[in-house]
Amino acid sequence: MTPTFVPPRYETVRLLGSGQTSSVYLARHDQRGVVALKLPRPELNHRPVLRRMFESEVQITLNLSHPNIVAAHDGHPTGERAFLVLEYCAGGTLDQLLLEQGQLPLKRCYELILDVSRGLAYSHSRGVLHRDVKPANVFLTDGGVAKLGDFGTGIYLSDRTVERVGTAFYMAPEVFQGSPASIQSDIYSLGILAYEVLTGTRPFLGDSYDTLMMAHLSGLPKNPRHYRPELERRVAAVVAKAMSRDATKRYATVRELIEAFTAAAGIDPAPSSSPTPTVEATKQTQVGRSSRTHNGAKQGPVEGKRPWRGLFGWLRRPR
Repeated sequence: MTPTFVPPRYETVRLLGSGQTSSVYLARHDQRGVVALKLPRPELNHRPVLRRMFESEVQITLNLSHPNIVAAHDGHPTGERAFLVLEYCAGGTLDQLLLEQGQLPLKRCYELILDVSRGLAYSHSRGVLHRDVKPANVFLTDGGVAKLGDFGTGIYLSDRTVERVGTAFYMAPEVFQGSPASIQSDIYSLGILAYEVLTGTRPFLGDSYDTLMMAHLSGLPKNPRHYRPELERRVAAVVAKAMSRDATKRYATVRELIEAFTAAAGIDPAPSSSPTPTVEATKQTQVGRSSRTHNGAKQGPVEGKRPWRGLFGWLRRPR
């Protein structure tokens, strides 16, 4: 598909993919080199809600600058010449990495979770909610750094709305029930992402929106240590708190979650300067998919473990 408009000094190379609001092209700039060029889909002219989403993404992304957020180089939010230029992350998405490799080494899991957490913490510090934190919206550089991207559903904290957006696998229970998105609902989605990265499987599954909604509202996922017995109990406890169904029992901020996670994992809270390289995830293979989809939406506690009421029932009472 050839775009009808390309910003001056850019040349499209190939189509990378298309989303709800835009098509993304691999492009070259005469000074910046290789970039990702987002152009709004033609039908946005007749779909004002999607048009506003693209405009919001451009405005929000241009105002964010952090090592763990996909960098925006240039953009214009409105009109027939609307566009957004982003850094090109050659490592693909975190979702692709999990599909290809399944369960990752724990050290790598910790790096990825903390990278995403730092990006989200910065976004919140700038007054921006993401509202769709998930592995498909996390992009990897060829050096292995994870960066949170795709702020198409993002809003400013001051723009309170009960609009129900996001992806059902990662959506907070209160959002399903009609409450507005919040820092705590982003933290819930981050907790789901952390569970998936650590275990290689999603905690809640379903083949419809309604099934997933009921799973988030009443389902009981397996203890992540069922899949990773070597995982520290304290790390599982941090993930459980982030995934608490009661928003008031989650962490108050992502920074608080980062502090708890690094303490539980026994790692340096400072960002790593040399992340483990990742393979380029450009193939659409299904390796590892079975490890992410074999558990049901409702699961009991791990056999032989004494359940504790609160969180998801699979933590021992702290001593």
